[in-house]
Amino acid sequence: MIIKVLFYSGYKGQETPRAVVIAGQEYPVDQVIWRRKGQDKDTRESYELFRCRVAGQEVTLKISPSGEARIRGRGRLFPPS
Repeated sequence: MIIKVLFYSGYKGQETPRAVVIAGQEYPVDQVIWRRKGQDKDTRESYELFRCRVAGQEVTLKISPSGEARIRGRGRLFPPS
């Protein structure tokens, strides 16, 4: 499943997630609960984590510097059937 995160872009570049696009369906980010930076222990690659409320669910978005996005944790979004 392809996941894309749309950001508000300010003077620092991509700053705040505004929407998550999953399988062509766009879900607006209602609230950013927290934001953290991290670094992979093995590869030393940095990443950002965003805990967000999206479509009534809390999800954690992991964004790598390449722009690759993953949804982590218990919260999951699926396209409506």
